[in-house]
Order: sequence, then structure tokens, then C-alpha cells
Amino acid sequence: MSSRTLKRAAAAVGVGVLVALAGGTGTAMAGTVQPQAVPGSVIKGGADGTPRTLMCPPEENVLSGGYVLSAPAGHTLGTTPADLLETRPTADATGWTIAVHKSLENGAPADLRLYVVCTQGENTPGG
Repeated sequence: MSSRTLKRAAAAVGVGVLVALAGGTGTAMAGTVQPQAVPGSVIKGGADGTPRTLMCPPEENVLSGGYVLSAPAGHTLGTTPADLLETRPTADATGWTIAVHKSLENGAPADLRLYVVCTQGENTPGG
């Protein structure tokens, strides 16, 4: 299996886990509010250990957060495991902060994409 195929599979699993943690498919049934997974943009070289934050849409709170690492075209991820330095909600619970360090085969930081799972239509979990 190629590294590109593995990255795609890992990305699909990561998003699938977030959606599963969010409690389903992200579609609301009559009378219920379902959490939604919100993807951020790819941050080129973002796995450099610097804390990065992705915010929920206005008037929503965060339930969980996650990330996917990738390598730009023509590069591969290094063999050393990623070092997750920080993963936590923001102080006001409207976003998620992640700091991760992962290098490419050439030592440069890998690309990073953050995800958050947010309340949808309610401003506090369970509220």
C-alpha cells in the first residue's frame, strides 16, 4: 500500500472517528440536535509544535477536537511517531487547541489539518 493511500485512509478514519464521537452522521432528526464535525484548512508545515486553534461557528461550543497529518506532494512523512504536545478546549469552550510535532522524511514539519466537533443549534453541551 502506498504512503499516499495510507494517508488518505488515515484521514478518512480520523474524520470517521470524529463523526462517530459526534454521535452520528451530522444530520439532525426531528426534535434533536446533532453535533457537527467542522474541518479546518490545511496548515502547510503546521506540525511544528506550535499551538493551533480551530474555532466552532458562532454561538456553538466545542465537544471534541482532532487532527490529520499529511505530507505535500513529492514528500513522505518521517518514520518517527508524532509527538502530541497539547490537545484541549479553549478556555471559553468555543474552539479546540492542538500542538503536534511531526516531521517529513527531510526533517521539515508535516502539514496539519484540525477538526472540531461542535454543538449544532445549542450553545452549551446538553443545554
